[in-house]
Amino acid sequence: MSEQTDDLMNKAGEMADQAKQIAADKLGDLQAQAADVVGDLKAKAAEYISEDKINELKAEAAEKLGDAQAKAAELMDGASDKFDDLKAKATELVSGENIDAMKAEAAAKLGEAQAKATELAGEAQAKAAELANEAQEVAGEAVAKAKGFFSRLFGK
Repeated sequence: MSEQTDDLMNKAGEMADQAKQIAADKLGDLQAQAADVVGDLKAKAAEYISEDKINELKAEAAEKLGDAQAKAAELMDGASDKFDDLKAKATELVSGENIDAMKAEAAAKLGEAQAKATELAGEAQAKAAELANEAQEVAGEAVAKAKGFFSRLFGK
């Protein structure tokens, strides 16, 4: 029975590790997408000089940030569903004398994995917001430089 219990615990741990890996992979994808979006926004900011274009860029950055946050929420929903599936499978696998102890250990592992996924999603959202702020700063600097250039050029 001890060997079976160890085997079941190992399977539960493996399932929790798989869930962590899936969440980490999806968050990595989200971070890469956010970095691409911010890179695109920075490139566009260098092209635009007028206030109207800067306002459009800010709106686009806000929209992209909203998209990134929605994607992070979607990933969290998917991770939560995966955790629920793993928890159900672990419950099916676990039976016998030590069922309460094994359930508690599996629940703790799943809780830790879910907490880590939540933490990673929060970090991804914070990074996306930071990158959007950087894009706004770059756009503001571009406008200021352009205004200074044109005022020196035309003497205004």
